[in-house]
Amino acid sequence: MFDNLVQYWWQLLLVAICSYAVGNINFAIMFSKLFKKSDVRDYGSGNAGATNMFRVYGLRMGVITFVCDVLKGVVPCVLVKFAIFGGLGTAVATTAGYVAGLFAVLGHIFPLYYKFKGGKGVATAIGVCFTLQPMLSVCLILPCVIILLISDRTSIVSLFLSVVEIVWCWVFYVVDYPWRVMYTNVDAFCCLGNTLTFALVIFAHRHNIIRIFTGKEKRMGLRKALRGKSDKLVP
Repeated sequence: MFDNLVQYWWQLLLVAICSYAVGNINFAIMFSKLFKKSDVRDYGSGNAGATNMFRVYGLRMGVITFVCDVLKGVVPCVLVKFAIFGGLGTAVATTAGYVAGLFAVLGHIFPLYYKFKGGKGVATAIGVCFTLQPMLSVCLILPCVIILLISDRTSIVSLFLSVVEIVWCWVFYVVDYPWRVMYTNVDAFCCLGNTLTFALVIFAHRHNIIRIFTGKEKRMGLRKALRGKSDKLVP
C-alpha cells in the first residue's frame, strides 16, 4: 500500500512542498487588487474564491478566477505525473499525482502566505480530478451543471462532487468491475489521498452545510447573470 511512499519519500516530500506553494497563489485576491483596486475579502462572504469573485465583481471575473484556480490543480499534477515521475512507471506516477493534488488543494484552503485563510478548494480539486481521473470527471460535468442551475448554489454542487468522488474511488478500488476504466490506476494510498483531498473541501464548506440545512444559504445568482441581469456588488 505504501511501498512507493517509502521508496520515494523525499521526492514526494518535495512534490508536496512545491504543490502546496502553488496552492498558496490566490488569484481571487490578486485579480481583485489588480483589476478592481479592492480586496474581494472585504465584500460578500469574505471568502477569497471564485464564487465570491462572481458575487462581488460579476460573471467575467468569477469565470477567470475559476479557470485559474482549476489550473492550480492541473499544473502540479500534470508536471508530476507525466513529466517528472512519468518514467518511473504508472503506479509511482499516479501516487505522486495524488500527493501533488492533495497539497495543491491544502495550499489553496490553508495558504501560509495569507495566514491560512484561503478559498474553499473546489476549483483546484476539480483540476486535480480532470488530470488524474478524466473519464469520471467528464461523466460528472452534466450532473454538476444541472444541480448548479437548479439549486443556484455552488456549495451544493461542491458537496455533491466531493461525496461522489470519495465514494466512487473506494467502490472501484474494492470491487473490480469490468468497467473499472472509469477509475483507473489507483491503489489504497491513492484512494486515501483522494479522500483527504475532498474531505478538505467538505471541511471548508462546514458553515455552508449548516446554512443549507437551516435554509439560510444564499443563492449564487448565476441564472440572473446568464440572463444579463448582474447582481455584482462592486462595479
